Amino acid sequence: MAKRAMVINDLSSFGRCSLTAYIAVLSAMGHTPCPLPTAVLSAQSEFPDYFGMELTDAITGYKKAWQKNRERFDGISTGYFANSRQLDHTADIINTFRTEGSAVLVDPVMGDNGSLYPDYDKACCAKMKQLICTADVITPNLTELCLLTDTAYADLTAHSAAHGYFDEITALARQIMRPLGVIVTGIRSGGDVCNLAVTGDEARFFRCKNAGESFSGTGDIFSAVIFGCILSCKTLFDAARLATDFIERSIADTVKEPHDPLYGVNYEKFLTILAEVK
Repeated sequence: MAKRAMVINDLSSFGRCSLTAYIAVLSAMGHTPCPLPTAVLSAQSEFPDYFGMELTDAITGYKKAWQKNRERFDGISTGYFANSRQLDHTADIINTFRTEGSAVLVDPVMGDNGSLYPDYDKACCAKMKQLICTADVITPNLTELCLLTDTAYADLTAHSAAHGYFDEITALARQIMRPLGVIVTGIRSGGDVCNLAVTGDEARFFRCKNAGESFSGTGDIFSAVIFGCILSCKTLFDAARLATDFIERSIADTVKEPHDPLYGVNYEKFLTILAEVK
């Protein structure tokens, strides 16, 4: 049965990311995405030049209109926020529209490769720590896990080749454990990139071949597949396995031809795989 999913994220025309990816993935999985844009951009923000407009005031407008129409949602997912005020509005929206049995996924988009994104600050980090407390599952990358747990990224990754590295990351994930679990993405290990799924009593990692490049949108695609699986009542581990495989296939196809990683990966042709999830 199709589930109605509120998706709070930005809309970027180029980059195959955020709402563009989320809408495609959830639709392929048989769900109904209901986008709430936090910003509109001519291209994702790593492009050398782009136009962007934040939509903070629109968030409250959406909320009021949806309340008047008595809309109901089976799940809520969050991604990129343009400023700290949007996190406050989103916490209020989750509190307003969450119902018994609904699922909330927070992708705490804040940084990568050990650094905060340029438009984020300590205020945003503090509010993100509060927002993840409303979630059933969160999908931080390794940088975001460190930010959420006040861990020094450089100190943690200095032990990446040591025995017990994944145990350290698992322990950090358990500090911010949510009811359905935590999935830590983008952990580099040898020649692979790993995603670590952690629940209250178990942890499993899923390997993806490292293409040697960082592609736009893969984090959004990953969290969208996870969210779609949760709406379809799949386990966290089944969701992580499918999302990892989907990203790996998309990247492998992309690198077969000349490409620019700013424009994302060729995920569209593999959407039929997601349609098989029941």
